[in-house]
Amino acid sequence: MAERTFVQFQAGQSVYGLPVTSVIEIIRLVALAPVPDPAPDLLGMINLRGRVIPVFDLCRSLHAEQRPLSLRMYIVIADVGGEALGVVVDDVLDVVSVHDDEFQVSRALGGANTFAAGIARIGAEMLTILNFAPLLDRAPSDAGAAEP
Repeated sequence: MAERTFVQFQAGQSVYGLPVTSVIEIIRLVALAPVPDPAPDLLGMINLRGRVIPVFDLCRSLHAEQRPLSLRMYIVIADVGGEALGVVVDDVLDVVSVHDDEFQVSRALGGANTFAAGIARIGAEMLTILNFAPLLDRAPSDAGAAEP
């Protein structure tokens, strides 16, 4: 039986997952270069070995509670359709594998611009698996709509 593997991380009070195949690297939070007139959840840019990567605050992107940034946080750098982006998370927790029959996609999770890619059942717990494509797919006029 086939399995799917996810990186579990915490953003605010919630725990989410991302397919391990999408994760390029996980680094500690570093200084961010500012961006003129950014979307509310775009914190800035980093230069990672010559590659410029936009960094978003996942809590702001998901309209969760805001918290101050700390050097104890992490940036999960992910590949989204061949483009790299980073998201700031509070903690990286674990790598988990689930059987294909323990992963579900539901239309109830939202439309084309949703961050939810599916739900993984891990024992009695449910883990929301995220899709970061909406961060890059927003039209410039949508940036103001992301404000909480």
